[in-house]
Amino acid sequence: MEVRIIREVAPHTFDIAFAKALRRRGMRVDLREPSTSDVWMWLQTRDKRTVELPAEVTRLRRLDRSDFTREAVADVNRWECDQSMAHPAVSEQWVDCTEEIVTELVRMRQLLEADVSSGRGEGDLRRLRRAGEAYARGSARCLEAQLVVADLRAQANRIQLSSTVAKARVAAAVEAHDVVRQTDPALARQVDQAIDEHRKSCSRRASGERHVGCAPAIARMVRSRLQPVDLPGNAQPEDAAAGEDAENASGDSIAAVRQDANHLTTFICPELRKQVPEHVARVVGAVDVSYSDGGRFGFAWVTEHGEVGTGVDRAVNIHDAWLHALCRTVLDLGGELSSVHAVCGDERAASVLRFVVHKRLVPEALGFAVSARTRDLLRSLAPRPGKVFVSADTCPEPHRGPAAAQRLGSAALQSTRESRGAQAVKVLADQVSDELRKVAESEEPPPSQQVAAAQRISGTPDAGEIRWTMAVGRAQVAGKWCPLPDEMTTPPADRDRIRMRIDHRGLADRTEQTESNVEVRHLGSRWELHGVAWPRGLLPGTLVFLRWRPRDELILATTDPLPRSQRIDDLTYRHRYDIRTVVRENAPGEDQEGGTPDLSDTGWVLRTLRKLGHLSSDGSTILAEAALVSNCLALGLPSHRASRIPAAVRDLIRDRRVARIRGSLDKNGLPSYPPRAGQRRAELLRFAPTVVNLAAVPSPRQEAPVSRRDHWVDGFVRRLPAGAQASPERIEAHREAMRAARVVDRPLPDGFTYVRRHRRRTR
Repeated sequence: MEVRIIREVAPHTFDIAFAKALRRRGMRVDLREPSTSDVWMWLQTRDKRTVELPAEVTRLRRLDRSDFTREAVADVNRWECDQSMAHPAVSEQWVDCTEEIVTELVRMRQLLEADVSSGRGEGDLRRLRRAGEAYARGSARCLEAQLVVADLRAQANRIQLSSTVAKARVAAAVEAHDVVRQTDPALARQVDQAIDEHRKSCSRRASGERHVGCAPAIARMVRSRLQPVDLPGNAQPEDAAAGEDAENASGDSIAAVRQDANHLTTFICPELRKQVPEHVARVVGAVDVSYSDGGRFGFAWVTEHGEVGTGVDRAVNIHDAWLHALCRTVLDLGGELSSVHAVCGDERAASVLRFVVHKRLVPEALGFAVSARTRDLLRSLAPRPGKVFVSADTCPEPHRGPAAAQRLGSAALQSTRESRGAQAVKVLADQVSDELRKVAESEEPPPSQQVAAAQRISGTPDAGEIRWTMAVGRAQVAGKWCPLPDEMTTPPADRDRIRMRIDHRGLADRTEQTESNVEVRHLGSRWELHGVAWPRGLLPGTLVFLRWRPRDELILATTDPLPRSQRIDDLTYRHRYDIRTVVRENAPGEDQEGGTPDLSDTGWVLRTLRKLGHLSSDGSTILAEAALVSNCLALGLPSHRASRIPAAVRDLIRDRRVARIRGSLDKNGLPSYPPRAGQRRAELLRFAPTVVNLAAVPSPRQEAPVSRRDHWVDGFVRRLPAGAQASPERIEAHREAMRAARVVDRPLPDGFTYVRRHRRRTR
């Protein structure tokens, strides 16, 4: 028990002493634990023998997951298998890529089934039969590889637990324990005192049982009293150190998560959220790891809007487990498609990932040992600079995100020891997802920047004052109406009409005010204001902050300018907005009045993704690729153009305007990304809006003269003064420019004019 406590409290110091003790006994340091990966090579080289592999096998072992998957699929589609692919040295690659291999074989078979159902000919039947045989061979090869890997690991465990090795390990551990006690007498005193106190109060004292199982609890007591030899960030999480306590935990995790969600007020530490602005990191994920003594760990990540992910793997040490979980989290959350801010509990793992992303390389020495799987994950993240932000959570206060991830990670690790563990993890993940989503939806204040804006606009609320925030849509601007809050069940006044004033704040502190007498109407189950005079040029998705003071019989509405203007697609937003409404309301064809919009093939794809795709909080949308054509037809795509949609998708993917990702579909056909356990895998298309910060407009007093040479200025649309209209010649020039650019002919908006291409000369 003393050895276990010392090893858990000061793992780094103990491992150094343990390695020296093994060397004095003539044992190799890398034989302390069986290898977590490449077990076949570990067995071959444990006696310092040189192993020469065939050149083709060596090449296969160097392939990444995607390349090996392609090789494996090609191999099972041949009548005779390649002997190099059947070599035991690549068995673990078969096991690691099993899901990708089987998924690809199923996809190929489904495509052929679709061709056969359309009645294209007997040749497709033969191809379908061969695809079925390839699927059977591939499944058998993957199962065979799993059996081979299980047998190799059993051999490694038998060698490791042989009597001679076991006795030598015990003697080395005792020697390392003595060295640590002599090196740090203060730690030794605290351990002795904690053991003595525990034996007097432990329930096992009366029954005469041994106290070895109490070591994790005693180690936690020692850590709470004494700063350990290792840095605080190197200590194992409480759930990981609990060891056998975690195994005896009951299925009360769901209730614990609900209890945590009730008393934890923020998703992550507010100080960590300030490190990366929300407009830079659109997705925030909290990560946690549950680590066991044998090197196996379970991890989980959650987002504040209810996305969750779990996994189980093996690691060399606790830092390797944290680093592995961080990499998996960033990849699952779409590190290449959107900016991700990952929050973890280990500073060393966070610093390594920050270095790799910043330097765009994976050094040989990382400061601690890592497994081959973790190194592969780092290589896949290295070419993605500027999109991954990692923070270590050292805040003493609890928060919703880490608490939920901790519960899920512990459940994932425990599931490997239970017959129905996977189902229990799925149930818990769904419960956690629902809880987080409900909390996010029930939080009345908008995001932090919007809350601050509302406070600046409205000041301290008066007694009885009603406040609400809305994102303006095209239908509201065109129909001149505004919804009242859902909780309002009575009209805001005793009369049918009420006065409404809108302050539209612009640049340089200029404010445009519009005032109107609006009519209060009751439509269905809600109240609306009709006859609203919206400001000119109000873009769809702009946030409007409203408040009503009953004693004044006046509704006040205000927009708030952004610190810096932002361009989304071809529109420039100067006021705070809701990105989800912007994506929906500005889909291609929305500015064409009435009837079916006149769009290109790529325009129909983007319109369908933005109008019917599953919308996330960051404005990204996902849609099953198999359902794209049917959804395009539902929006009005002419049926004779349906065959051109796949080519349009390829063009959009090539231009990086749309991405193809791996997700899942539930029983109702709703997509999920990242894929959820227990759901059918599917190819998804993902659209993410591009937000560009524009240069701030300098003050006239601060603007300095700039020396520029003569240059050409392309034609552009310019706003006219209030009440002015473009001349017929300018309208016709704008129409000619649109035709010359071969884009959809959009009419010139009211209040704007067109400036032809011209040469600007310096004075």
